[in-house]
Amino acid sequence: MTMVDGVCLVVCATEGPMPQTKFVLQKALEQGLKPIVVINKVDRQSSRVEEVENEVFDLFCNLNASDDQLEYPVIYAAAREGWALNSLDDDKPRKGVYDLLEAIKEYIPEPKVGLEEPTQMLVTQTASD
Repeated sequence: MTMVDGVCLVVCATEGPMPQTKFVLQKALEQGLKPIVVINKVDRQSSRVEEVENEVFDLFCNLNASDDQLEYPVIYAAAREGWALNSLDDDKPRKGVYDLLEAIKEYIPEPKVGLEEPTQMLVTQTASD
C-alpha cells in the first residue's frame, strides 16, 4: 500500500461493503489516501445504491477517516456494460468511463518522481485460476 498514490474503492451495489473492503479501506486511510468510491453493479434489479452509499459512509466514519477523507467522490458503475458515471441522472447517457477518469485526474495526486534519478520499475504478475 505504500507504493500507491491513490485508491479506487469498489463496492457492490447489491452486497455493500464486504470484510475485505474494510481491511483495504483501513490501510488506505492509514496512509492518508483519499479514496474514490466506485459503486459497481448499479444496473442490477437487486441494487440498493442509497443504502450502500450510507454503509460506505458509516464505514469511513467507523475507521476514523479525517474530514478531508470523508469528502470522497462517488462514481456509479456497471462494469459489464462499460460505463461509470458521477451521477445516475436519467438525462445522462450511460456509456463510457470518462467521469471515472476525470475523478482519478482530479483526486489522485500525480506521482512524486525525481527526473534526475535513475529509472526504477517494479514488475508484478497477478494470476488466478
